[in-house]
Amino acid sequence: MVILPRERPIKEYLLQAAIRRGFPEMKDELVRIQQGLAGEQYVDRSWQDMQLDEEFYLLHDFSTDTHQIDTLFVCEKFILIVEIKNIAGRIDFDERCHQFTRTLENGNVQGFRNPLDQVRRHQRFLRQLFPDLPVIYVIVLAHPKTIIGQIPQNEPIIHCSGLEFYIRKLLTMHKARLSTEQLQRLQNELLQMHTISNPKLNIDKDKVRTGVLCKQCDYTTQMLFQYGRFICPKCQIKDDGTMLQRAIEDYSLLINEWITNIQFRKFMRVNSIYAANRLLKKLNLSHKGDKKGRKYFISFKRNSQINPRNHK
Repeated sequence: MVILPRERPIKEYLLQAAIRRGFPEMKDELVRIQQGLAGEQYVDRSWQDMQLDEEFYLLHDFSTDTHQIDTLFVCEKFILIVEIKNIAGRIDFDERCHQFTRTLENGNVQGFRNPLDQVRRHQRFLRQLFPDLPVIYVIVLAHPKTIIGQIPQNEPIIHCSGLEFYIRKLLTMHKARLSTEQLQRLQNELLQMHTISNPKLNIDKDKVRTGVLCKQCDYTTQMLFQYGRFICPKCQIKDDGTMLQRAIEDYSLLINEWITNIQFRKFMRVNSIYAANRLLKKLNLSHKGDKKGRKYFISFKRNSQINPRNHK
């Protein structure tokens, strides 16, 4: 049972907004995040296909102030830390140097943060919290074409296709440690520990591109506010409110969650204070203060939880 669903990371929305607003150098980081998410979604489908007799709970993107874990598998017998890597090419682990490398078909070698160091750190953390329950880890390779090269002996580094076999092997090796009530308390305790991060980008806010940007033109054209609505001067499309909504969300992500009428006019390129008031009212933002001191709160909502079946 999934008790903590996987959501699209807020960092992805931040980077997308930054790229739209004049920071194209963020594209490489966005690609890395999206590739990582695609790998996690690929592995998530495996959980849906498993038909296990034991009761278990899944916590995706489990986070505390100091730890971020791709997936936790929790059952009456153990806690399993699942670290997911979506990396093509040949991968090698050098235990002596604590080095993790990937070799591409063209011979280029790239270094990455060693996932073994990551999962061992998570393991130490959870063992301190739950000393009476075995805490195990596994590194799962999501990319089907990854070639596993040199790896330390007896370390659980497997392809996604072997995950169910590995889980079933662990279930036969370990005996039950928790009652149903204790297992319920454990999953509640983990949910209470979970924190939601609020990352920020290190950008110059004064260089953020302003205006309502035309989605039809791939956000390259700034729309003009004429006769009470935003119109693209290039393709002539009229905004139905969705592009204004995207602009106010970009403001929230990159600049501030709070906005005044004058800040709204400056960012959206609207001259009239009365027109700005009408637009802010249509956006249905909560607010505090009155008249000139009024501030509006922009509540950014991520897309609903990910259904891995919809992401092939």
